[in-house]
Amino acid sequence: MKKQPKTEIISTRVTPEQREIIEEKAYSSYRTPSMYLRDCALDKKIVVVKGVDEVANELRKIGNNLNQLTRAVNSGYCYEVDLLETREEVARLWQSLNSLTQEVR
Repeated sequence: MKKQPKTEIISTRVTPEQREIIEEKAYSSYRTPSMYLRDCALDKKIVVVKGVDEVANELRKIGNNLNQLTRAVNSGYCYEVDLLETREEVARLWQSLNSLTQEVR
């Protein structure tokens, strides 16, 4: 399915309280208010998985560490890296993600 450009504008008025509720729901589902309202109106399923933020932060930290290790190896500061601990941490995060997705299903 080809992604079509969004060229049409629909505007509506809401109370300050309604705006706050819409924005809160949108951001808590990792969407902009426009994306959230569009998805709601088009009956798209919106799933919010509690606990994903913590897993995402851990994955960012691991990615940062791997990047630092890659730079060290590429610049010649070290020639061998033991990634056993990193592998175990990734496995633990994988299990966490699996359990979070099982809760959603």
